[in-house]
Amino acid sequence: MNETVRPSIQAGDRIHGYVVQRIEFVELLQAFFIELEHERTGARHVHIACGDTENVFGVVFRTVPKDSTGVAHILEHTVLCGSKRYPVRDPFFSMLKRSLSTFMNAFTASDWTMYPFATQNPTDYYNLMGVYLDAVFHPLLDPLSFRQEGHRLGFGEDGRLTYKGVVYNEMKGAMSSAPQIMARSLLKELYPDTTYRFNSGGDPQEIPRLTYEGLKEFHRVHYHPSNAWF
Repeated sequence: MNETVRPSIQAGDRIHGYVVQRIEFVELLQAFFIELEHERTGARHVHIACGDTENVFGVVFRTVPKDSTGVAHILEHTVLCGSKRYPVRDPFFSMLKRSLSTFMNAFTASDWTMYPFATQNPTDYYNLMGVYLDAVFHPLLDPLSFRQEGHRLGFGEDGRLTYKGVVYNEMKGAMSSAPQIMARSLLKELYPDTTYRFNSGGDPQEIPRLTYEGLKEFHRVHYHPSNAWF
C-alpha cells in the first residue's frame, strides 16, 4: 500500500463541474473521504483517497419499489444485456473473461441498486468504468432481454406452459426458503406503510405483472445522474 497523500482541494472548491462539500480523514482506513456535488445535475460523488493499490468504482441509484414485481432487480439484470456503445449480447460477462478485475458485480437492495467493480490496473479501471456507465445510462433494454431476465411463458418438462425467467427462477428459489419467507413476513408487519413491505427482488406471484413498458419507465425515472451516487 502506498502512502495516503492529503488532497490539494478543500470544501467549497469547484472542480470539473463539481463543488467540494466536505473532506474528512478516516482514521480506521487511513484515507480521506471527499464528498462532491455536481452543480448541474445534483449527482453526488464520494472519493476515497488512500494508498490502496485497488482501484474501486461504483454507481448507486435510489430505486424505491412501489410493488413486489421485482422491477429494480429485473432492471439490474437487463441493463447488463447490452448498451449503446457496447451492443453485444452480454458485455458484463464478456468483461469477466477479458478484464483484469478483482471484483465485478451488481446488487439490488430494498431501496437502492449498485454496480461496483475493482481492479489494480488503471487502464482496466477506465475501460470497466466506460462499460458500466454506458450500461446504466444507455442500455438497449431489448424486449427479448426483458423476457429472458424477467419473465416469459415456456413449456416445462411436462409439456405444460409455465413461467420462466432468470430473476423469476432465482426468486422462486429464494422464496422457497423458510428464513426468507419469515423475513419477508416480518418486514410486512413491522413496516406496513413503507416501501420495505415490498419484495424488491420480486415475489414470484407478482413478477408476471411487470410489463416491458413498466421496466422502461422505471429506468427513465430512476437511472439519472440526479438520482445517483458515484
